[in-house]
Order: sequence, then C-alpha cells, then structure tokens
Amino acid sequence: MRYLDAAATRAALPMPLAISAMEVAFSDDVEAPVRSLLGGSLFMPGRAAATTGVKAVSVVPGRPVGIVAVFAPDGSLMGLVDGPELTKIRTGAASGLASRLLAPAEASVLAMLGAGAMAADQIAAVRAVREVERVVIWSRSRARAEELAVRVGGSAVSSPAEALAEADIVCCATPATEPLFGDEQVRSTTHINAVGAFRPEMVEIPPATLRRSFVVVDDRLAAAEEAGDLLQAGREPDATMADLLAGRVFRPSGAPSVFKSVGIAPQDVAAGALALERAQALGLGTEFG
Repeated sequence: MRYLDAAATRAALPMPLAISAMEVAFSDDVEAPVRSLLGGSLFMPGRAAATTGVKAVSVVPGRPVGIVAVFAPDGSLMGLVDGPELTKIRTGAASGLASRLLAPAEASVLAMLGAGAMAADQIAAVRAVREVERVVIWSRSRARAEELAVRVGGSAVSSPAEALAEADIVCCATPATEPLFGDEQVRSTTHINAVGAFRPEMVEIPPATLRRSFVVVDDRLAAAEEAGDLLQAGREPDATMADLLAGRVFRPSGAPSVFKSVGIAPQDVAAGALALERAQALGLGTEFG
C-alpha cells in the first residue's frame, strides 16, 4: 500500500492526466451517494468504474486536512492520498473538462474570480484545454489577487465587472452568498465554471444568467441537495457531464454555458487511483503495509 502526501500527489497527477481521470469520474459507470457530515468531518463514499473509495475531510475553517482511501476492484486497499491536495487538483480538472466540452474553441481570455486555494488549479486546467493568452484575476483581497497573478502570469483587476469585460471563460471559486457580477456582463458566448457555492445558502452566479444559460452539473442528486446557485434560482440543470461525454446533448448556440459543480466522490476515486498507479511506477510516496 502507498501513501501520497501533498507533494507526491501533485507530482503524480499532472493536470492533463487529472482531466483524463475526470472522463472516468463523470461517465455513466459511477456511484455517488450524498455526502455525510459527522462532527467536524465530511465523508464521501463513491465508485468510479471498478474502483471504489471514501474521502474524509475536515470542514473546520483553517484546517484543510483529510484523506482519500482508494480500493481496488478486489476490495484491497490501493493506498491513501492527501485529501486537500487531491481536492484542488480534481476540482480544477473538472472545470478543465467542462471547458474542453463547452467553451468556445477560440477562447483566449480567462477571468478568475477568487484567489483562494482552488484558483491556481482552475487556471491550470483551463490552460490545459484552451490557448489562453490572458488571465485576469479578481478577489475581495487585492493582495491575494496580485499574489496569484504573479504566480500564474496574470493580472489583478479591481472588480468582477472588469474581469468579465473581455472574458471568454470565467471560473468562480469563492465563498460568496450573493452573485459576484451582473447578468448584463455575461455574453452569449461566455462559458462559466462555478465551483464555489457548494451549500444551499451560497451563490456566485446571477439567477438571470442561469435562467438563460445551458446549465450542466456534475451530478443531479448532489446538485439538488447542495448547489446554492441553482436552488436559489429555481433552476433545474439541462444536462450532466455524463450526458455531454456520451454525446446525448450538446451546447446550443446563442446562450452562455455554465458548469455548476459541488464535487462528487467519483472524482476523488478516479483521480486518486490514477495518482496511486503513477506514483507506484515513478517511485513516489511512501510504501508500507
């Protein structure tokens, strides 16, 4: 059995491969029971193809700790993967896959709203699937926006409106409880990845935008329980990522697209299994047991 700490997880799972793992995580052959909150920890069991696993992470503010246990088809424990690091990578990878499937092929300007733990991987994922020429970053903390801009080679701006002015793709990863921008700022060709509002009381996207957009979710059951953006707008999703991957639906022309994600355990299982397989081949992590 192998244990991957944050550094080994990152080394074993480069973003292009993480995006390929999301094709497994969002296939029709998955199970994603609704997560359970017990004490200060969130527990998420799931299955992706023949691999199963469970994720346990702290929800106590300021304590990003947790673990993902991944089990082989025969039930044996493949290994343990750092939960917070895997979460950042697979959340970004999901937005990368959604951008590949939904964003305009010529998209070149990315707006990143939020400069927290998820932001850098959101940017890396979009860059993995589109020729991004410019990244503009907004955060309620100008200092954090500027720090992230230096890290990723982007530029910080003073408002979400300024960030959206020329954006082809918008990534939202904030703890907002009110819409971050106005509907009038969203063009009909814009694609939005919204990963921040994962509780009913949270919201990042204006209801008017959701009502005129093609809305895709990671999982209908999870969205119905947790996607604050959709719940507050009274908006049912048009499709799931599995629908897109299977070719059952396509983005219509003339309307924005929104990928609304709350995160599901098959993402952690698929990404964790791939990370463990590559770590074994590369000699990364700690082997024990």
